[in-house]
Amino acid sequence: MTREPDVTGAWLHSYEEDTGGTAVYRPADHPFRPSRRPRRGLEFRPDGTFVELRPGPDDRPREVAGRWRARDGHVRVTFPDGRAAPFELTVLSRTADKLTIAT
Repeated sequence: MTREPDVTGAWLHSYEEDTGGTAVYRPADHPFRPSRRPRRGLEFRPDGTFVELRPGPDDRPREVAGRWRARDGHVRVTFPDGRAAPFELTVLSRTADKLTIAT
């Protein structure tokens, strides 16, 4: 039986650490270096709610709310209100200070 990945928490994309096949996220309170590029964010709440931070038209983050659930080693995200397309993440590893997903 596959152990479901524990992704709970608020994560910001640390794109400087990405590789060809992975995307790296750090906790929202991580001391990131200043960046001109907006950081995307993922927040997985224990109650199954989800918030994605996406750059808006003026590069300020805007929240898109949805739901998440872990199943078969993957995390499935849906947006019941239709504001975004559902997607699935493959979690490669998760530590207290780093979430790595397949791209």
